[in-house]
Amino acid sequence: MQLNLRPAQCEDRVKVYEMLAKSDATAEMMGPPDYCDHPVPGYDEFCGDYDEDAFAPEGDFRIYMMEVAGRQIGVIHYWLKGRIAEIDLWIADRSDWNQGYGSSAIGMIADVLRRETTAECMIIRPSGRNRRAVGAYKKAGFCDYDEGRHDLPAWCLTEGFDYEDAVVLVQDLR
Repeated sequence: MQLNLRPAQCEDRVKVYEMLAKSDATAEMMGPPDYCDHPVPGYDEFCGDYDEDAFAPEGDFRIYMMEVAGRQIGVIHYWLKGRIAEIDLWIADRSDWNQGYGSSAIGMIADVLRRETTAECMIIRPSGRNRRAVGAYKKAGFCDYDEGRHDLPAWCLTEGFDYEDAVVLVQDLR
């Protein structure tokens, strides 16, 4: 089945939260016992990060619903910071894993970034413990950050990590 991306709207916020914090996939990316360093946020905390501006139809923070046959299966979003786009994604139901949806969403968001922004590369910073996700991101074209190969601003390597063991993965958009 074909994946589609739809720009999220403010009325999607509860669904986005539930897919992140209340799905059968949540334990694979946050909360005890494996991710005590990244607890599952409450709805108010989530709304602090995903405020109404995050659901605006334009801007440096864009959220897209991942849909298959009209069914919402996950979320992909980016924050544009200068020439770098940091992305994140999650697929809410394990039955939708290993279907190629994550790779397709990454390719589609890369096309959006090339077409609509000045981003030169995108990064994603998952936990190194989440080997399944790291492997999927590499399959979708990301590679490990290499100081000799990648020219990233310092914030990419020092600020805003969700996990103590975050790995920086990079994909060129040029």
